[in-house]
Amino acid sequence: MPMSVRLATAEDRPAVLALLQSAQQDVVPEGERGEQGFVQGEWDEDKLAAFSAGPGIFLAEEKDKLAGVLLTSEGGGSLPEPARRTVELTQKLEAPVLYYGPVVVAPKYRGKGVLRLLLSGMALMLGDRYPSAALFIENSNQRSVKVHRALGMTKHARFTLDDRPYTIFTFSPKEFRPKPAR
Repeated sequence: MPMSVRLATAEDRPAVLALLQSAQQDVVPEGERGEQGFVQGEWDEDKLAAFSAGPGIFLAEEKDKLAGVLLTSEGGGSLPEPARRTVELTQKLEAPVLYYGPVVVAPKYRGKGVLRLLLSGMALMLGDRYPSAALFIENSNQRSVKVHRALGMTKHARFTLDDRPYTIFTFSPKEFRPKPAR
């Protein structure tokens, strides 16, 4: 059975939360963060519930096993500082802007095109509503930076918060044609 993408339901929240928590920056050993990737902040039920009210939480699955998750928002509400800065720096993009992230791929599925599949599914489902999409990546998360460059994303802006550099990547969901996998 091939991998598929769908929108998460309330029943998926425990598995989504477990995957997000497994990739939290404070859980991933410091020496492995750059290559393994990580998500910022602490994830709990309330934080996940806030994303559930947005455009969608996308799941990649293989035989009912969660391979990856991609969260989306419209950039409103109570945002952490890097997300607020991203919203400020993307105001000139064609609106409305779809913000995505965090994205987590389960270790067993890394390097198998799961992010490409998640972004393609997101673009198919939301591309007509959102002419622009953006996310921020802390530059020390080299795995995520490399993957987004390889997918052909546009480097939109850079900023620094608390001596930590970030890059904002953007793309047009309606026109998303990821570069072929190598």
